[in-house]
Amino acid sequence: SVIQRAMLWPSHEALQKAVPDATIAWQPRDTVGGDFYHCADYPEGWFFLLADCTGHGVPGAFMTLISSSWLARSLENHGPHDPARLLAELNRSIKLSLGQLGRTHTSSASDDGLDAIALWFDRATRELTFASARTPLYMLGALAEDVETREGERMGVGYVDTPMAHAWFNQTLKVPVGSTLCIATDGMVDQIGGPRQIAFGKRRLRSAMLSLRSLRSKEFTAGLLDAHRSYQATHRRRDDLTVVTFRP
Repeated sequence: SVIQRAMLWPSHEALQKAVPDATIAWQPRDTVGGDFYHCADYPEGWFFLLADCTGHGVPGAFMTLISSSWLARSLENHGPHDPARLLAELNRSIKLSLGQLGRTHTSSASDDGLDAIALWFDRATRELTFASARTPLYMLGALAEDVETREGERMGVGYVDTPMAHAWFNQTLKVPVGSTLCIATDGMVDQIGGPRQIAFGKRRLRSAMLSLRSLRSKEFTAGLLDAHRSYQATHRRRDDLTVVTFRP
């Protein structure tokens, strides 16, 4: 746990510098977890990636170490401006390092990977470019009446069935001043709870965002977690959970 938290701390500090009104809540289900994040601040903007690796506990934590190392190398080689390319580079690196080159390849029993969303925010244009593997982006504009949901592609990163040459695509949107951006691993929406014992779901997440819209990111994120915890009640936590709120 100490090692994993130390690995994440530089990104926590980078985010506080890049977006002063931003908050990360990282909650592994067990002592260590399979969620990780990476943030890098640049003169012209900032980069952020949130990933949910296979499993939780020790197996998930091993995957975070492998994946974060490859991501850092890709950022050094290719820069932060093309999130889709970085997901593609991460996909190739994981498949090669774990021998996950197709069902006919029998030397590896591993079929591990991650869901992720990678963001690049340009300060001058207030334009957000992002690529997503099974991880939605939620945006609530200052005057919007509802939360806009941008879904990710349905292809995970690094798995045996993910083609080596798969190319994710970038989406771009303007972020008006006063907007709230939120991303979360699926431990948020998949948690079972409530009287009907069903998943928390995206509708409840969007409803909670609307009710908390006037708060700064720290209180906003805490409110989301309170709503999630109340819904979970006595049910067992299903997965790791990470929620990130940005007010760029």
